[in-house]
Amino acid sequence: MNAFSLKTMTTQVVIAAIYVVFVLVFQFMSFQLIQFRIAELLMVLVLFNPKHIVGLTIGCFLANLIGGAILVDVIFGTLATTLAAALMILLKSKPGFALIMPAIINGIVVGIILTYGYLLGPLWLTMGSVFIGEFVVMYTFGFVTYRVIKNNPHMLELLSSQH
Repeated sequence: MNAFSLKTMTTQVVIAAIYVVFVLVFQFMSFQLIQFRIAELLMVLVLFNPKHIVGLTIGCFLANLIGGAILVDVIFGTLATTLAAALMILLKSKPGFALIMPAIINGIVVGIILTYGYLLGPLWLTMGSVFIGEFVVMYTFGFVTYRVIKNNPHMLELLSSQH
């Protein structure tokens, strides 16, 4: 693996910061049983450059930590985001399919955390609500973000894996 350049590290810090800001600004809908975590739209960035998994992972970790999540959520919620991003990278040739990975992985992992860590309801309810919220974010905001980047040569160059 190539060492991260200063530009790459800076990009990852910016992605992490944007993720944290989105979670905190929309905190009222980023945690609890009903989750529409707008910051997850940034997951599409890994479809353009797999290195963006670093910024997304750090951003998710910091957002959960600062947002007051319990330790198991900070750790396993972050790992769920990382796993979903890794699966998206593997499926990047099929972006329409890749977008469902955060809904599936977070639905399962965060659903378990909400049921057993926060006692917010039965597993079918917590998994279902997280899946639906993530699905809506990824296929509305995420898909639009993906199309905007894909159709904008300047943004594509900025975010591509060539750097």
